[in-house]
Amino acid sequence: MQKDTPHIPAGKRAVVVGRTGSGKSSLAGFLLRQSPQQWIILNPKGTRSYDGLPDMITVNGLDWKKLERAMMEKGRDHKARWRFINLVPNMHQANFDAMDDFLMALHESYTHIGFVADELYTLNQNGRAGPGLTAWLTRGRELKQSFLGLTQRPAWVSKFIFSEADYIGEMSLTIAEDQKRMYDVTGKEEMRQNIPNYEWLWYDVGRDKIRWFNPLPLA
Repeated sequence: MQKDTPHIPAGKRAVVVGRTGSGKSSLAGFLLRQSPQQWIILNPKGTRSYDGLPDMITVNGLDWKKLERAMMEKGRDHKARWRFINLVPNMHQANFDAMDDFLMALHESYTHIGFVADELYTLNQNGRAGPGLTAWLTRGRELKQSFLGLTQRPAWVSKFIFSEADYIGEMSLTIAEDQKRMYDVTGKEEMRQNIPNYEWLWYDVGRDKIRWFNPLPLA
């Protein structure tokens, strides 16, 4: 990996926004491949977009024992643990309370691990992040609990999540309310541009630097 290639270092937070079909899942897959950490992907919609990740196992249902077993099993190369665990809640578990409670338990049980929220607004209630997500984003830093959150509607997501982000990726947004939210949370006019599908902006918050990337894969 080149030094300046976008990635999520251990303990850092990233948010990627973009309308359906803009390429968020492709960008998420790219970012995850750059990380040496083990990642748990909370996938409430059961999207197949993560099937192409190397060394991934799917766990159906928010079943703690099944998750623990998957986290300790050897992956396809039989030398290391599975790099990616695709956690798909069942129909009765894909709700705010069940998923946020599960995230809190994960936060209290593991360090040096990454968590992906495939659709951030499912972990928000009345415009506020749940206790589990809040704990992961704040106290989780010193535990090296990394984070990647995706959403097609940033206007529906708490500004707190963006304030905790070290990196913000933006893809195509066509709703003015969503474009405004991105300007409001970054103060950057570039975030109000019309971005072609699969192209993306990457805002490094700490360095206050925005880069524009052509469609994946990166050269």
